[in-house]
Amino acid sequence: MDIFSNRFEMRWAAIILTMYGLIMIPFPWYFNETYVPGFGGVPRFVYAWVLHGIAVLILVWRFSREALKRPEYRNFEDIQPEK
Repeated sequence: MDIFSNRFEMRWAAIILTMYGLIMIPFPWYFNETYVPGFGGVPRFVYAWVLHGIAVLILVWRFSREALKRPEYRNFEDIQPEK
């Protein structure tokens, strides 16, 4: 099974790659060479990184909840340790 034949995996691959792409593109709210103060004098990009990290953690939690409802992610009988 690959991601192109399974709608669930294709959707989550797109979500994960989108989040990766957002953090890698040097948007001014994620990366700034000059000091742009935010609340409390903390640089604004720090808040953006924290919010992005929280969003990623929420997506990981949601993915795990959805994946564990699917039978192909719960069946571990076919994975046997080698003797």
